[in-house]
Formats: sequence, C-alpha cells, structure tokens
Amino acid sequence: MKKQLIVSGSLLFLLLLTACGGNNEAETPAGAYENNCAMCHGQDLSGGNGGPALDNLGSDYTQEELVDIMENGKGGMPAGQAEGEEAEKIADWLLKQQ
Repeated sequence: MKKQLIVSGSLLFLLLLTACGGNNEAETPAGAYENNCAMCHGQDLSGGNGGPALDNLGSDYTQEELVDIMENGKGGMPAGQAEGEEAEKIADWLLKQQ
C-alpha cells in the first residue's frame, strides 16, 4: 500500500511538472524556430536537409504569408509545422533576422 502511494505520488508529480512546461526555450521565438524549423532550414537559416534558406525572407514574404505557409504548407513543406500564436511568433522573429 505504501509503495503504491509513493509510485502514484511520483507519477502525479511528473505529470504536473510536464504540464507546467519545464522547457521555457520553446516559449521564445528562437526556441520555437529551433523546435519547429531548424531541422530542415538550418540553425543559421542557411537551409539544408530539404528546406530552403530563410535568411532573406523579408524581400519575398510578409508575416501573414509566412504564417499561412507554416499553417497550410507550401511546396515540399507540410502543413501544421507551427500554428496560431506560435507561427506568428516565428514569422515575426524570422523577419527580424534579415
């Protein structure tokens, strides 16, 4: 009985810790890019691994267009890579990197 309480309490603690978001980096625009985009577009926006370079987006796309691409996909990029507020945050950050 005592062992079961300890196990249940530990699981509840881990669940609460996970729900509280132990990783704050994903909450920053750079962290969101890292989690959603960098694998294909590169850490330094230079492209690679199937994704084009993102280091000169401001001359081609508006923030709204970038959000639409992240949410709905375009070309080889699948839909749903980032959505809503997270996509807006990433798009704004990307345009500021130009």
